[in-house]
Amino acid sequence: MRGVAFAQRRRRGPQRRPWLDWMVLPGLLAVGVVIAYPVVRTFQLSTTEYNALSGLDPRPVGTDNFEKLAQDPIFWEALGNTAIYTFGSVAVAALIGVVLALVTEDMVGRSRFLKTLLLTPWAVPFVVVAFLFRYMFDERTGIVNAVLTNMGVIDQGVPWLVSATWALPTVVAANVWTQTPFFFLVFSAALAAIPNDVIEAARVDKTRGWTMARRIKLPYLRNAALVASLLMVISNFNDFAKIWAMTEGGPGYASTTFVVWVYRLAFTSFDLGYSSAIGVVWLLLLMTFAIAYARLLRRGT
Repeated sequence: MRGVAFAQRRRRGPQRRPWLDWMVLPGLLAVGVVIAYPVVRTFQLSTTEYNALSGLDPRPVGTDNFEKLAQDPIFWEALGNTAIYTFGSVAVAALIGVVLALVTEDMVGRSRFLKTLLLTPWAVPFVVVAFLFRYMFDERTGIVNAVLTNMGVIDQGVPWLVSATWALPTVVAANVWTQTPFFFLVFSAALAAIPNDVIEAARVDKTRGWTMARRIKLPYLRNAALVASLLMVISNFNDFAKIWAMTEGGPGYASTTFVVWVYRLAFTSFDLGYSSAIGVVWLLLLMTFAIAYARLLRRGT
C-alpha cells in the first residue's frame, strides 16, 4: 500500500509548499537594508544643505541643489568626461575585442596559449593597471615617450597625465586595455555558438573572409554585444579606482567623472547635500540608459 501511495504522489507531481515562499524573506530584508535605505537616504539628503563637519542638522532647501547643479560648469565638464570615459572605452574595447575574436577563431596549434595571453589584462587588478600605465606614460621615464621620441614623432616628453588635453585619453587607454579581454571572451563564446550548418551553407555559397564575417557572423554577435556593452557601461560609469590612481581627476577637472566628483565633495569637502544631488542625477541617468538598452535588447531578440 505504501508503494501505491508513493507512486500516486509521483504521478501527481511535486506538492506545493507555501512556506517555501517565505524563505526569500531574509534575502529581501538584506537587499532592503543594503540597497533601498541608502538610495532613499540619498534622495532625502539631495534636498538639503548639509555639511557633515558643521555639526548642524540638514537644512531643507527643496530643489536648490539641482538648480545649482544645472548652472555649475563643473557638472557639465564631469558629464562630458563621464560620457567619453564610459562610451569611448566600450566602443574601442568592443571593436578590438571582435576583431581579435574573428582573427583567432580558426587558429590552431598555439591558439589556446594566445587566447590565454589575451585574457591576462582582465585578470590584473585595476589599481595595478593604473600604476602600470602611470609608469608607462610618465613624462621622463615612461616607455611611451621613449618610443615616440626614438621614432621622431615627438621632440620631448609629453606630460600625458598632467595635461588637460591628454589626461582623459590616457585613462581611457588604460581602461580599454583592461576591458578588451572581456569583449574578446564574450565574442569568442558567441562565435563558437553559431550553428555549424549555417557556416557550412555559407561556405557552399563560396562566402569567405570579410564577407563571411559581415553577413553571417556579425549578426549572430549582436545580442552578445548588447549585453556585454551594457555591463561594461555600468562598470565604467561607476569606475573610480583607475581614474583616481592615475590622475585623481586632474589636472583640475580635466579627467573628473561623476564618481570622482562625488568622492571629492562627499569625502573631501563633506558636502553631503550637494554630492547627494549629483548622486541622484547619476542614478537617474544610469537607470534611463539601462531601461533604453533593455528595450533595445528585447527588440533585437
